[in-house]
Amino acid sequence: MKKLALFLFFISMISSVNAQLLNLQSKDSLNGKPKKAMYFTAWLKMNGILDTRGISSTAALNLPSIPTDGSPPDPHFTMDMYQTRLMFGSSYQSKKLGEIISFIETDFYGNGGGNLRIRHAYIRFLNFRVGQTWSGFTDEEAWPNITDFDGPATGAWVRNPQVAYFLRPNKNQDILFSIELPSGDYNRYLFVDSTVQTANQSIPDLISHYELRWPQGHFQASVVYRSLKYKDSNSKIKFEPGYGLSLSGSHMITKNDKIVGQALIGKGVSRYLVSFGGSGWDAIPDLNGSLEALPVWGGYIGYQHFWNVHLSSTFVYGYAEILNALEQPTDYLFTGSYASGNIYWHIVGPLNFAFEVIYGNRRDEIDRFGQDIRGQFVFEYNF
Repeated sequence: MKKLALFLFFISMISSVNAQLLNLQSKDSLNGKPKKAMYFTAWLKMNGILDTRGISSTAALNLPSIPTDGSPPDPHFTMDMYQTRLMFGSSYQSKKLGEIISFIETDFYGNGGGNLRIRHAYIRFLNFRVGQTWSGFTDEEAWPNITDFDGPATGAWVRNPQVAYFLRPNKNQDILFSIELPSGDYNRYLFVDSTVQTANQSIPDLISHYELRWPQGHFQASVVYRSLKYKDSNSKIKFEPGYGLSLSGSHMITKNDKIVGQALIGKGVSRYLVSFGGSGWDAIPDLNGSLEALPVWGGYIGYQHFWNVHLSSTFVYGYAEILNALEQPTDYLFTGSYASGNIYWHIVGPLNFAFEVIYGNRRDEIDRFGQDIRGQFVFEYNF
């Protein structure tokens, strides 16, 4: 951390004599551009939350974290700067591969908060993208303008290590194919049948999407195929397939009104919903020594209105459901709703303030219900 602090101090000294934080270019050129170029910039963000249930997560109101045990609320107020980002980028002009672009973006949610964490780190050349960034199953252009850092809790917002290949039939269309890091996210209910064991995943997730753009918006259709690896009672390796379809997009209805949305349906792909990754809801033992992928569906719709050049508001509603393959004691393991509304004040230039109210609820596998309301504000400054 000391080395990082010294580096940032050095960068700040450079920025004091430059209009930009850091932007360097070589004097020689190739392909009509400087042969080498790099930049450094940052995004400062103060995040404050009053959570009426006392949920401590500041990155998002994740629906599975809402208690359903009837415990009394314990309101919690907190503020932090964990959402602050550092961004590095570079380009290199080559004869054989054309332009090679690299990008790194970090925040400070590492180790639970306060330490540096990689969000994006990738290289692009020709039609390839290699590194960690948004999954091909994610549509970042459909992200509503909200303060909840992980996006709507019922949306697919996953960053994965990947090797991706793009095709561009024309300037308005993109086709992507990618192999991405697999995750055997199914250990939540292994106590149901101890004959099922976890195993190291050995087959990458296979993902493709098609995107169509027009002047007022875009549409994206994404598919994913997974092969969940596990061991049976004889330690024999077996695989359970998973698959999913996501439809998403955005459109400017008028010059002041915009809608965004996403819908997802599949089996064994709960990890791609931002609220559920790491919670073990991809599959469940079937009492016969096998693993069965769980059906899931969800999504959200958002509406943004620009009151004037300085003020805008966004309203979001989302819903998600994970079905119970065993149908006992209920036919679902999770149902939940998410709603939010905010007002963004674009104060001047790169300085913004926003206040948001977020509501979430969930019903668990034994039909218990819980809900939460939080108020959230952010101050942000984009260099």
